[in-house]
Amino acid sequence: MSPLDMPAGLVRGTPGIYRLSRPPAQLARRLQDHDWTVGRLSKVTDRAGVLTGIGQALGFPDFYGQNLDALWDCLTDLTGPTVLIWEDWQDFAVYHAEDWARLRQVLGDRVTELPPFAVVLV
Repeated sequence: MSPLDMPAGLVRGTPGIYRLSRPPAQLARRLQDHDWTVGRLSKVTDRAGVLTGIGQALGFPDFYGQNLDALWDCLTDLTGPTVLIWEDWQDFAVYHAEDWARLRQVLGDRVTELPPFAVVLV
């Protein structure tokens, strides 16, 4: 895997929100090799789809309420290093700018907490 396939900070275990310009060929496997739990989210078109997709990708419990407060609660209940790889996020960010801003705030706040959490936008 070339350095362009893997954000350097993530290799070092640094939480954050990362953006890759091309698909992460072996990113999930490499993160798993470094003991990260990996969830993948593909193209979603609305807020409900994003919240449902994140819950499914990260294995949230059945009682997950699929709103930003519930998202925060479940993200802070994570028990180990976790990364969400979100492919094709751009349409959601453009066409649902307010929802995108709120979601980015929640995700950005979570990366400052332990255990480590990261988001990779592809």
